[in-house]
Amino acid sequence: MKLWVVGLPIGNIEDISARAIRTLSESDLIVCEDTRMFNNLWQKLISLNLATPLLAKVIYANEFNEHGVISKLSSDFDKYESISLVSDAGMPLISDPGFLLVREALRSGVEVGVVPGPTAESAALSVSGLPTDKVFFAGFLHKKPGKRLNQLKSYREMAEVSSFSLVIYESPIRLRNLLQDAIEVVGDKDCFLGIDLTKISEKKFRGKISEVMSAIGETPIKGELVLVISLIY
Repeated sequence: MKLWVVGLPIGNIEDISARAIRTLSESDLIVCEDTRMFNNLWQKLISLNLATPLLAKVIYANEFNEHGVISKLSSDFDKYESISLVSDAGMPLISDPGFLLVREALRSGVEVGVVPGPTAESAALSVSGLPTDKVFFAGFLHKKPGKRLNQLKSYREMAEVSSFSLVIYESPIRLRNLLQDAIEVVGDKDCFLGIDLTKISEKKFRGKISEVMSAIGETPIKGELVLVISLIY
């Protein structure tokens, strides 16, 4: 038995690899975050003549039921020759569920393989125009303002020793507060903001943090966000 960690597109469906399609097609079981989202993706692939109907059983595992799913799967590993783990978009485990399943599989002696795919982090870094020789991926910061400020302070202290570009994922409803906090803690640094990267609705903003704040204004923001801040001191 083998567990495959399979990357899916972060937006543009054409970014899926032929290897990812083949691996999923050959799997006996597919573990996803949301069965509706995965099935919608697969139906689009079928409509584009890139895939055929799946024979695999599809189940979901998210932050609410992951422990229960893994507990059941750990005793059923021998029933499958190939299990694939996917997230709603991008690579599983990268600010998404999956770590617990991978860890349990390894503990059970199951071989784990990867079919790499896109991530918002790498996509943003590649077009940011900011230094990428040293990068710190912070993922989602804490929702509570005080703890978020403390996290930013710790990143500033780290960057004062060795500069790097900081990558943050954030919700649209907290973006403006995050940008304001960032100016307060790390200074008005060069940054890049990507919204819905690779999608038709894609937007990209570059400049000082204050300039990006002015550019987005008070217009309601929707979509997947990734922020890169150049922490050079």
